[in-house]
Amino acid sequence: MDTRLQDGAEALLEGCPTAEVSEGARWEQRPAGQWTVAEVGAWLTARSGAGELAELVREHAISGRALLRLTEGTLRRMGVAPRSRRRELLRELLRLRLQQELEELLSIVGE
Repeated sequence: MDTRLQDGAEALLEGCPTAEVSEGARWEQRPAGQWTVAEVGAWLTARSGAGELAELVREHAISGRALLRLTEGTLRRMGVAPRSRRRELLRELLRLRLQQELEELLSIVGE
């Protein structure tokens, strides 16, 4: 693998939000797509001001697999308001998806 690409991927991973959460967090041990509803709730609760979102996740039984597929329309139907809040969550989800993709790619090349 090109060293510049590898360094860039590692730099992106360092800036991902899950790296900022406490080290004992269970969700860090597995890919987000395998998280339980409780782990999704814990991940959201660890985000600043996301406690009400964790409750919505429990109400709608959002697992990790479903979390990664959420869209703005889905969040709106779930009752996430205002629009700026949905956009903030979608940015977090995009970072999480990117982190997952980078980890998978790095594992393929033997990192």
